[in-house]
Amino acid sequence: MSSLQVITAPAKEWIAALNRLAPAMVGKKAVPILHAVLIDPASRTLSGFNYETSAVTTIDAEGDGEPFLANWRRLLDSIKITTGLDKSAQVSVSATDERVTVTACGYELHIESMKLADYPDIPLVASDAVVRVAASEFRASLSRVSSAATIDDSLPILTAVQLNMISGKLSMVATDRYRLAMDSVSGEGSGSGTFLLRARAAKAWDKHLVGDALEIGISKGALIVKTEMVTFTSMGVDGDYPKITSLFYRDAAGAFEVDRAVMLESAKVAMAMAELNTPCFIRMFAGGAEVTFNDSLFGISKAPIAPGAAVVDGTEDISFGLNPRYFVEALQRIPTKNVRISYVSEIRPFSITPEGVAAGDDEALNFLIQPVRMPNRG
Repeated sequence: MSSLQVITAPAKEWIAALNRLAPAMVGKKAVPILHAVLIDPASRTLSGFNYETSAVTTIDAEGDGEPFLANWRRLLDSIKITTGLDKSAQVSVSATDERVTVTACGYELHIESMKLADYPDIPLVASDAVVRVAASEFRASLSRVSSAATIDDSLPILTAVQLNMISGKLSMVATDRYRLAMDSVSGEGSGSGTFLLRARAAKAWDKHLVGDALEIGISKGALIVKTEMVTFTSMGVDGDYPKITSLFYRDAAGAFEVDRAVMLESAKVAMAMAELNTPCFIRMFAGGAEVTFNDSLFGISKAPIAPGAAVVDGTEDISFGLNPRYFVEALQRIPTKNVRISYVSEIRPFSITPEGVAAGDDEALNFLIQPVRMPNRG
């Protein structure tokens, strides 16, 4: 290693840059060297990799020399502890054959060095299809849809969100077999492609997808997301995703639009108070809707009526049961004052969309939840 392997930046710059690498650094690692951050003083870049996700970020720093490795957690903790509350303090990170040295505020702390030759190559991926979208819209849509992905690792294909890109439009779907979610965002771009993004990766990226716009690229087996400060690359889930978009029906027999906040609070009460693994009851009628539950000891509960009305000709009153957690999570992600609940029959999935959005509209947010057989309501 060269004696010029040193890079210097204010503590706040180091901390922000290292935190941006977190999606590729936290959690279990296949090999110990993946706990290291790759520091390139010449290009002022920091990189992390865990075989599934890579993250590369820039840092506003002065530096020179060849790349070297440092333990990510030890480096971050060293910078935080030595600079204390003075995050404007200059921090120099230098490397020799044996160690990495952190110099700040009169302190000189040492971290064991790692062999650069042992570090795996971070894949360089070229995109076959690219779209540029508003960061806030992409984050919101991805968060809403990924809530429907399963957390059951025995069904790996369903732990993913399917992203479909075509001519500047990016649509997303996810399911855990009992509920489905669909949403889309539009931007500017070209090409087409499909990618299965692990829902846990989407969650890890969320707070780092900031700025005005994102550039999202899809290639065979990889997704590239670029912000102004960091680029994430994720390897996809192998397999064929089920063709669930055909389940989002357009031929609703009826639909009501009701006050979302009242429905949500009633559904939360039902989720908290009902016996485990029992449904909540939803009754929709001309004056609105209500959400209740049966505690099996004292019978059916009572809840406030959510004001509302039918919005589709031929709509009839209907009662049905849903998993209360699924219902709460869908209502929490509807961004409008009122929510539209559409149906075909008591045994077909119920469509939950923002107000004014018809069931099956593939340009908008849509949740489908499979009804639960209702026990005797007592």
